[in-house]
Amino acid sequence: MADLAAVTGAPRRYRPAPRRGERRRDALLAALRELLETRPLAGISVGDITRAAGATRSAFYFYFPTKAAAVAALLEDLYLGLLEASGRWHGVESGRGDDELREGFDAVVGYARANPRLLVAVFDAVGGDAEVREMWRHWMHELAVRVGEKIARERAAGRAPDGADPAVVGAALVAMNERVLESEVRAIVRGAAASDAVTDALYEIWQRAVYGGRS
Repeated sequence: MADLAAVTGAPRRYRPAPRRGERRRDALLAALRELLETRPLAGISVGDITRAAGATRSAFYFYFPTKAAAVAALLEDLYLGLLEASGRWHGVESGRGDDELREGFDAVVGYARANPRLLVAVFDAVGGDAEVREMWRHWMHELAVRVGEKIARERAAGRAPDGADPAVVGAALVAMNERVLESEVRAIVRGAAASDAVTDALYEIWQRAVYGGRS
């Protein structure tokens, strides 16, 4: 997997992925992810993680200065997964990107629903840890820039109507997605059933904002 901090310049405070043969870091992250399937982040201690991983506390702190920093390491994988899920629309340059836009929302919402407790842990860490919040905001800004640039290209090619500043539109759409996905995964963790209405609504809003609702 690519080193996202090297690609994007995102700040981070945990050690990079281990060299071949170094398994402790992976074991610690796997243990944290498994624990998050059964309890909230606030209910998990560093001791819980190290016991589940068969590692020592000193091993944990070698890689992660805090529990939130370990969540940030999981967040890197999550962000790359979400970016990959939505990437076809960003990349298509021939013809309208409606199909890719819909496929992107199907994939992103599906990915979030497959990892609801991890996403809830990420949102909790973003709300409670300044450095994790900085990292997340950096990545959301990067995504908003990508969306704004895509909107500008669609307008320049005559595939989308002129409108408000594409950078501002992109930032607003990404912020909306973030809030909707957070609400969705928190509801799923509480036991609510998933609904296609979320995907339908996000697609319709983006399609109208970018393409003016034209078929």
